[in-house]
Amino acid sequence: MKYALIGTGKTGQAIRDAIPERDLAGVFNTRNPATVEGLRQADAGIVFVPGPAFAALMPVLLDSRLPLVIGTTGFAWPDDLDARLKSANTAWIVGSNFSLGLNVMRFFAQRIKTALDALKPGGMKLGIAEKHHIHKLDAPSGTALYLAQALGFPAQDIAVAREGDAKGTHTVSFALAHDAISITHEAHDRAAFAEGVLLACDKIGRLPPGLHIFETLVDDILLPLTKG
Repeated sequence: MKYALIGTGKTGQAIRDAIPERDLAGVFNTRNPATVEGLRQADAGIVFVPGPAFAALMPVLLDSRLPLVIGTTGFAWPDDLDARLKSANTAWIVGSNFSLGLNVMRFFAQRIKTALDALKPGGMKLGIAEKHHIHKLDAPSGTALYLAQALGFPAQDIAVAREGDAKGTHTVSFALAHDAISITHEAHDRAAFAEGVLLACDKIGRLPPGLHIFETLVDDILLPLTKG
């Protein structure tokens, strides 16, 4: 598979490092803007740019009809995007966080909450906290907001910290009257995100046209493992 990489920030560079040079059809950034012709040299595209940059890129990305894996956060996806992708006969996978470890944590946090709600209705206090590097623009992070949505937690109550070059730490805590449970994911380096991106690229060729959520793809893999 030939990849087009759009965005060469810290995460984009980690993804580039994970892809053999022979498999890169093109690398695009502000100095080498993506074009429809350039993108069509690839089998799939990987996009890691800030929300405003993604908004400016959307016409080119849609015109290219290239399947895309997108890690942009802080961006409001248009309501008609799924229909536009189906019309273009292409698939996009979007994710708040492509770390496989983070998605496993989120998967089990949801199940811990369900179990505690069943065992002790109304007796559990939920908390979500996140920490990222000082240059991260969105706060709370897209991942923390996704966790809040997945767990029915008020977004305004997320505890936010910005420190140094922190790659990303997310904690979900469950406080009971006499004990507590917490589950934490800490990214040690951005190669963790590249692993999930490449998994998504492997899946995208087998998906129908339209908008797909990375977290849902992970659940489809994990759910059968919890039954038996």
